[in-house]
Amino acid sequence: MRFSDPQYFHLLWLVPALGLLLWTAARRRHRLLSRFATMELTRRLAVPFVPGVRGLRATALLAALTLLIVALARPQYGKQAVILKREGRDIVFLLDTSLSMLADDIKPDRLSRARFEITSLLSRLEGDRVSLVPFAGDAFVLCPLTTDYSALALFMDGVDTDIISQPGTNIARALKVGTEAFDRKEREYRVMILITDGEQLEGNALENARKLRQQGIRLYAIGIGTPDGVPIPVRDSRGSVTDYKRDSRGEVVMSRLGEPLLVDLAHDGGGEYYRAGRNAIELDRIFEDIKKLEKRQLESREFSLYHDRYQWFLAAALLLLFFEPLLVETRRKKEESTSGEQSTVY
Repeated sequence: MRFSDPQYFHLLWLVPALGLLLWTAARRRHRLLSRFATMELTRRLAVPFVPGVRGLRATALLAALTLLIVALARPQYGKQAVILKREGRDIVFLLDTSLSMLADDIKPDRLSRARFEITSLLSRLEGDRVSLVPFAGDAFVLCPLTTDYSALALFMDGVDTDIISQPGTNIARALKVGTEAFDRKEREYRVMILITDGEQLEGNALENARKLRQQGIRLYAIGIGTPDGVPIPVRDSRGSVTDYKRDSRGEVVMSRLGEPLLVDLAHDGGGEYYRAGRNAIELDRIFEDIKKLEKRQLESREFSLYHDRYQWFLAAALLLLFFEPLLVETRRKKEESTSGEQSTVY
């Protein structure tokens, strides 16, 4: 027999404490009674007690308390082998953190909305490993593949446009770094989700997308922004807009959704392209697509499942507590009345 919660055995000190309390109460009761009358007179006037019953009741209470503590420790007896299998996929999020992601055509801005939606999607995943790769002019793996979604959510909170020191938008570099985040031994069950406004400034992203497909990686692209374009706000330390980003000629830069490139990337990468709406991006639709993909067995572990037997001890304790009040300490006493008739005193 083993115990699942042995820390509750520390409560066993309550048993001698209760025994001492019952013994002290009995001694005090006896002392007070001796002050009231002599022992001979007490025996003649009081209803007689059944010898040993009071001690038996105390023993029942102490035994019941002991059994309750043992039940809390969850005794277990008997076991069976259980094989636990964990299945899932590997998902890498490529998140654009270039300055153009500060445009507010998607409220509150493109980057904030993308971060929020990724965090929301994490709560719906089960068993899948996830990774995060922010990118601008360069890219790096911020969070390696993990099933600890709360850890990735913490990393997500720290993502802003300053996380990549090199400016620009290099989608080709992001795809290459994202590929390195996967387990190279696997060729299936891998998904890459690219969230960007599609304003590629350097690199050959289409060539890298075709390589992804050859390696068994499915690429989904989400275009976040509007084709009409909006200016990119420049904010001060308090978050107030002080100006808009300008080019070398001093003209305001308009950030537009590069949709044609993203459509081609998704097609060459074996996935789908979705355009983000003004109130929500399309991770829900991608999630439905991902759920249809086959899962692989990530790990298989054998556990010993022990059977709880605390019910035995709990039942015994409840029986003792039920029968303890039924133990009568007194008995009937017959004595002669002054008239010579017998009367019964209880």
